[in-house]
Formats: sequence, structure tokens, C-alpha cells
Amino acid sequence: MEKVGKFIHYVQHKITGNYSPISTLDPNEYVADRMRTSRSNGRIHKPMEVPAGHNDTINHMSVIRSGMVLSCGKDGRVVLTNTDSGEIHQTWQTSSEINKIGFRNFTANHSFIAAGRNGTLTHWMLAGKVGDLPNGVYEGHTFGVTGVVTVNERQFMSGSRDCSVRLWDLETTQCVLNQTINRNLVTHMTLNACNNLVAQTSEDKSVRIWDPRCLAVVTEFPRKRHIQMYCEFEGEHRLFTCSNGFNHDGCEITSYDIRNPRQYKESRGHEGNVTSLAVVQLENTKRFLVSVSADKQIRLWKMQEDGENVLKPIWNEDVPLEADNLQVCTYPDGHIIVSGGKGRLIHYQAKIAAQRVILEVQLVQKHKGILTKSASVPGSR
Repeated sequence: MEKVGKFIHYVQHKITGNYSPISTLDPNEYVADRMRTSRSNGRIHKPMEVPAGHNDTINHMSVIRSGMVLSCGKDGRVVLTNTDSGEIHQTWQTSSEINKIGFRNFTANHSFIAAGRNGTLTHWMLAGKVGDLPNGVYEGHTFGVTGVVTVNERQFMSGSRDCSVRLWDLETTQCVLNQTINRNLVTHMTLNACNNLVAQTSEDKSVRIWDPRCLAVVTEFPRKRHIQMYCEFEGEHRLFTCSNGFNHDGCEITSYDIRNPRQYKESRGHEGNVTSLAVVQLENTKRFLVSVSADKQIRLWKMQEDGENVLKPIWNEDVPLEADNLQVCTYPDGHIIVSGGKGRLIHYQAKIAAQRVILEVQLVQKHKGILTKSASVPGSR
């Protein structure tokens, strides 16, 4: 009877394809039992959860150094956060929503310039104490300031929805130069420190390169079909921009060589407004582009030059954030910070496993009562 029972069990095993509940000493059973909790199976350690520093949407972030990030938002706050521990080191409160923030680091004087929705720019010292007054207030824009970038120790540039770009003297708080271009509603500005040029995107669907020394446009790329939302330099000559759009119409990332304005290449993958992007470096030599979108996805792109494409999509993942204006910033060793609505912020780390790049959640900033189950178990697409 024992032999008959074993034979019946063997036939059932062959028909159903299931493992026997009786141990067969098959090493695959040992492996299969542990696949459910292995990192390669997608289940990772639960990320650290800490209180958020903002109580509304985060509009922009700026990296101070590895592990330290400045953020600004609709609540009028600027917050300095340690993204490794989640500790909030300092908070500055202003009277207006802050659209953009520009970090300054010259001769060990760490400071930042906050660009307000009310058209005012404010200069604060990082070493200041709670209650200290700002170092300077810069007035001149008539609408919200949507771009700010430091060009040297004494000057910085700003751009606004009033279609003007201005060069300011940091000490005197006076506007040194002013340039107004019809319909140039600025969306973002970024500096190329290698050649001292400033890139600027606009709602008029244009991308412009400025020389901050004379505040003149030195290059204007062919006008696109969609609003350009954000821009970021990679190296000395490459510029990436991203656009708005819906359902694959627009939603592209464009790569420019600033030495040849007429040649550019587009990459698509997002299904909504691509609101921010940044360059991320892995293992000292491998560089990728990371982008976030109103489709609530974060995407990693491999940079390559094969004659047709500059960006090759290698990873995408849903982001559990409630905002159409997601922002992203990075620092070395694959650390990626993504921000969204309700003050929420997620710290990812990109890692290479089995020749694939994956994202692992390290920390989540949130308000109490907000569940983040989806953040703890990221899944690829």
C-alpha cells in the first residue's frame, strides 16, 4: 500500500506541476521557499519613514552635498533635510509661495536665494538662526519668479513669468541688467559651469542659451511643439530639456549639442508632463538620466550615442506621490530624491544587480496617517 500511495502522489505531482508537500531533498525547493523574501524577487527591506518638513507640494529641490537637500514649496517654506536620516536641520518661513531655489557656496559662505511667486527674491544664509532677517531682498519682477541661478560670487540671474531675465548684484540688491523677450515666460534656468553659460526653458516652447556677462542670448534652438518645462546640462556640451504633453503627445526629453543648435534628438516614454530631470552617476563611470512626470512615474535612461538615440530606457517605476509637479535631484553613488504633494519626499538608491539597474527605496518623508505601502515594494515595468 505504501508503494501504491507513493505512485499516486507521483502521478499527481506530474499532472499539477506542484511541488510535493513531502520533502524530496530537491535543492530547487530550498531556493523556491526563499525566493519570496529575496531582494532579487522585488521584496526589499521596509524603508525608513519620517515626518515631512513641508505641508504642501514641494516645488523645487537643490542639492547642498551628498545627503543634504534644500527644498521649497507652496507653503512658503525652505527646508534643509538630511535625506539619509530624515532629520530636518532648519526651516525658513517666507510670506509667499517659493517656486525655485538656488544654492550658493563661495568661500565657505553657504547661502541660498528663494524665488517667490510674488516676484520677490530673498537671500538667506544657511548658518543663520531661526528668526534672523534675510541678507537681501531683490524686487523688480512683476510676476512670479520661476528661474534662479548663481553665475559668480557677486551676481546671480533670475527669470520670471513677466517675460524678463535679470542680472542682480548680490550686495547692492540692484538689478544690473534686464532683458525682456516677448512671450518668454520662463519655466527653469540652469548653469553650465564649464563654459559659464545659462540655459533657459520657456512656455513659448523655446530653449535659449544666455551669456550672463552681457545678458545676451547666444543660442536659440528651433522652437518645439510643446511647452519646455525643465533643463539640465550634462558635461560641457550636452543639454537635456523636457516638455509637457498628454498620452504620448509631447512628453518628450530632448537632447541638444549646444555647439550645433540645429541638431537634436528626442526620446519618449512618459505619458504626461515631464516636469523634472537630473543626471545620476553610478560606479564612478556610468551616468544615467532620471526623469519624473505627471504620469506618476520615475524613469531611468541610459546615455548612449548610436547614431539614432541618445537615451535608452532601462527602468521605470510608479511613484506613490500625489502631485502633477514631481521634482527630482541626485547626488553621487546613485542617490535619487523625488518630491511631490503633501510635503512627501522619497529617497531612492539606484543599484546595479545582475547587469540591471534597479531602484531601492531608502527613506520616505510623509505626514502621519498617510500610508506608503506602495513605496516599500517598488516594481519595475
